Amino acid sequence: MSTVIGVVLMIAIVVVLAAVVGSFVLDLGQQQPRNAPQVAIVADYNKQTDPSGEYLNLSVGSGDTLQRDELSIVVSGARDSSGNDVSLTASPVQAQAPTEIRAGTELTINADHFSGVGPGEHLDLSEATLRLVWEPDTSEETETYVVYRWPDPSTR
Repeated sequence: MSTVIGVVLMIAIVVVLAAVVGSFVLDLGQQQPRNAPQVAIVADYNKQTDPSGEYLNLSVGSGDTLQRDELSIVVSGARDSSGNDVSLTASPVQAQAPTEIRAGTELTINADHFSGVGPGEHLDLSEATLRLVWEPDTSEETETYVVYRWPDPSTR
């Protein structure tokens, strides 16, 4: 009877040791990714054709507090009034937002943030898509999340 108990205990110890070694080998003890923040953002799009062009105001209505250094804006499809592609060169998040972004924070995206909008031209965002991207860590292994998309794909 005591040999059976000894064998069972020996097997249990081996299984526990194998689990501990396996978790270290497979890096299961690594820090788990953070959940993407949840935020409610209201967009105010103003389509004007005067020299300053169109602009888009983003206002954080409610939700989680975001860190400025973890956010970036990606814009595709922006053009000047002649139809030429323009690209976002200055980050409205880094230039306008406080260190902690919470309800009440506002950002304006306009021609000043784009290269290629020449004198006499204006910014055209009518076919543009904007994504507010959250990247919690700068390492290559970290996932990024789109926390806001303008316009809502279902409205286009």
